[in-house]
Amino acid sequence: MRLKLFLLLLLAAILPSFAQSTGVAGTVVDNNTGAPVAGANVMLDKQGIYVTTGPSGDFSISNAQPGEDLLVIVAYGYNDLTVDIDMTKGKIIDLGDLKMLSSNLNNVFYEDQNDMFFDQALLEDEEGSAQSIAALTGASDDVYYNAASYNFQPMRFRVRGYDSKFTETYVNGINFNDLARGRFNYSTLGGMSRAFRDKTTSLGLGAANFGFGNIGGATDINTRAAHYAPGFNGSVAYTNSNYMLRAMAMYSTGLNKNGWAFTISAIGRYAKEGVIEGTFYNSFGLFASLEKVFNEKHSLNLTVWGAPTQRATNSATYEEAYSLTDNNLYNPNWGWQDGKKRSAKIVETFDPTAVLNWIWKPDKGTTLNTGAAFRAVNYSTSALNWYNAADPRPDYYRYLPSYFRASGNEEAADLYTDLWEHDENFRQINWGNLYQANYYNNIYGRGNNPDNHSSSYILENRHSNQINFMLNSVLNHRLNDNMTLQAGISFNYTRAHYYKTIRDLLGGEYWLDIDQYSERDFPDNPDMLQNNLLDPSRHVGKGDTFGYDYYINALHGNAWIQNVITLPQWDINYGLKIGYTQFQRDGKMMNGRAPKNSYGKGASHRFDTGALKAGATYKIDGRNFITAHAGYETVAPLFEYAYISPRIKDTAIEGLKPERILSGDISYAWNYRRFRGAITGFWTEMYDQTERTSYYDDQYSTFMNYVLKGVHTRYKGIEIGAAFKVTPSVTVSAAATFAQYQYKNRPKGTRSYENGMRPDTTQVVYLKNFYVGGTPQTAVNVGIDWAAPKSWFFNVNASWMGDAYVNLSPIHHEALPNLWEKYPSMDELEAKMEELASQDKLNDAFVLNASIGKLIYLNRKVSMNINLNVDNILNNKKIQTYGYQQGRFDYSNYDSTKYPNKYFYAQGIKVYLNVGIRF
Repeated sequence: MRLKLFLLLLLAAILPSFAQSTGVAGTVVDNNTGAPVAGANVMLDKQGIYVTTGPSGDFSISNAQPGEDLLVIVAYGYNDLTVDIDMTKGKIIDLGDLKMLSSNLNNVFYEDQNDMFFDQALLEDEEGSAQSIAALTGASDDVYYNAASYNFQPMRFRVRGYDSKFTETYVNGINFNDLARGRFNYSTLGGMSRAFRDKTTSLGLGAANFGFGNIGGATDINTRAAHYAPGFNGSVAYTNSNYMLRAMAMYSTGLNKNGWAFTISAIGRYAKEGVIEGTFYNSFGLFASLEKVFNEKHSLNLTVWGAPTQRATNSATYEEAYSLTDNNLYNPNWGWQDGKKRSAKIVETFDPTAVLNWIWKPDKGTTLNTGAAFRAVNYSTSALNWYNAADPRPDYYRYLPSYFRASGNEEAADLYTDLWEHDENFRQINWGNLYQANYYNNIYGRGNNPDNHSSSYILENRHSNQINFMLNSVLNHRLNDNMTLQAGISFNYTRAHYYKTIRDLLGGEYWLDIDQYSERDFPDNPDMLQNNLLDPSRHVGKGDTFGYDYYINALHGNAWIQNVITLPQWDINYGLKIGYTQFQRDGKMMNGRAPKNSYGKGASHRFDTGALKAGATYKIDGRNFITAHAGYETVAPLFEYAYISPRIKDTAIEGLKPERILSGDISYAWNYRRFRGAITGFWTEMYDQTERTSYYDDQYSTFMNYVLKGVHTRYKGIEIGAAFKVTPSVTVSAAATFAQYQYKNRPKGTRSYENGMRPDTTQVVYLKNFYVGGTPQTAVNVGIDWAAPKSWFFNVNASWMGDAYVNLSPIHHEALPNLWEKYPSMDELEAKMEELASQDKLNDAFVLNASIGKLIYLNRKVSMNINLNVDNILNNKKIQTYGYQQGRFDYSNYDSTKYPNKYFYAQGIKVYLNVGIRF
């Protein structure tokens, strides 16, 4: 009944009013990017008629009196625009695109600086959840989000603590968040920031013209060739970060007289060795966009891009290892081989993508954008694997002095301390030993079996690939002067493929495809050892698939509708979305630990979802505004977290159901000539979430998959951002957030033993009131920008970030049987668990950044810009970017310190020098 009532109200709201015959219409866009400027105030000065641009930047005034007037357009973050008009009775004058200049004193410098920040942010964590910030770089007129996008990055700041799956990224109106993890991986774009810089951003639950959006905001990247300014842009850059050198170029024809437009861009990034020892970076990207404008009503655009990338990476490790090496960028993933550094962890990515859009404008104020996209995600990461052999990782906890000191063996502890501090070969991978072990196996066989010549050590590739087909259609329609309608439908089909291959046998003859943990625990049951009963005890070689091999087929569709009403005193928006999600596992191996539940197509999981949102802005006096948003949504579980042990079997979480999200915020904003800003309070509750982790369990000597279900988290806080123009050329800004992100219940945790030694077990996990880890919950920034004479630009930013916590391991929060007996009361047991299961904080961090730029006009058509950015000027090397509790745990003594946390650190001083030219 409520749904029917809502639809009736929505239908009543979208009925257009009676059309008037005299007035003016147009679309307000950013002069540099062509992106629509939503929420701009448009007024006929003499008549005092006032409207606001909709999400597409369009406006219409149809009740004016004929004659001359002055059209005044005012928008936050832009210089005012005035247009002389002469209106004719019975006619609506179409002004087309009205381009507004950013209020930044020189756009060229800030465009290049933003591109640089965008590229740097992506390099910090190409696969991580912090990438939600990169999506918000289009919100450059919002003081708080601008600071959050750039200055809080060193600690992987997440706006409002949300995972990046709650931030949606569109390309030409098509949602590119994947169905596996719910995220858009910005490394897909290959660092071609200039080709993808035309963005329209909707913050939080605000209205957008390209999609329904999400609680973390949404961004649409426009790659239509006709929207690029004609000319050439090129740049070269040096940085002492993940890569060292970058070269980028882009050329656009603009729209010619025959209705054709073409843009092409290329990029290369390279480092023989990055700032972290033992790493390298090789990447090349190519982008092209072709558009044909047939007439005023029809155009067709094709965009293609791809960026094959190969890079060596580091891993988190113990504080003890960092201390012994006196290097917070210590990387345990490399070692010397034949006089060259070789890495064991190499990430290879290549996501070729094509997007086709048909734009239909049947009349003024109506646009239908229909698109289709294809993307092939190719992702692999290499890792060492071993069989009945010593752990080859140099930072394995049994090779650390603390391991021997804990057992009272001070002599061994002193010896290992000396080796760590003075022998580089000891604290890195010993490739020679691995080859030697395999060489002996080739000659003498393994153990007591002279016929077994399988490798003891290999280097494997772990693949997670996808094929995506996406369809989308979005309607934008202006109903009357004060009302617009947005609606859309979308469809996504994904076929994900997870498997392992042999990258290098390291001198061995072959690898025996069995589970070594099962071999130890089930010596009398050979079937339990098999990864594939259809081809048992297989000898696999380089490039062969082994271990696990399965697909997940998924489809998702949704439909949404939204109404935006703009009145002199109020702006109101509300919308509805319905969705359907389905996924199914398709195993290609019959695993010996689950012979009846691993091969072939498994159960199909289906979910119906929906969302409601509403927002309103009260305009107090044209310079002061109060805005509130609220939304409720159900979200289908992501298939990558829905299965308990997908590499082994087709068993999903029992009682799997959609997440429920309730969110709201309220803000006060002001916009005076010299002083602008906003303060916002937010509150979000998330219910019925799922989380999955994997680790090696020492107690049971097996690889363990652990799933949490029914997780309830709460996100609440305050955001503040303000900017004050001290002089016309000097601006001081400040931004801060004070927040709290916590678990608010005791969810159920399910263990799955990969060796099949025990059945899956479920228990209560005591997480209530512990903190959601991985991001600062308090952050403050103060910045000064100076646009100096003769096209010089300076800026300084000081940022402090704190209250960031390590990510929790659920096994640290289980109650052992002896505790159940000792504390039969649930409240007493929970209090004891909170006492025993601690949660460490990451180091608080202070960072000082500065930049300087110079714009040089060589002639009327050619300009050169030089930008130098220096981050972390004080060379703070104690910034912990991420930390997590291990899966290993001392059950006998309930000692959470025996297996300490692992951490990542940020580098010290970082330099980025960019030289660009345009004509």
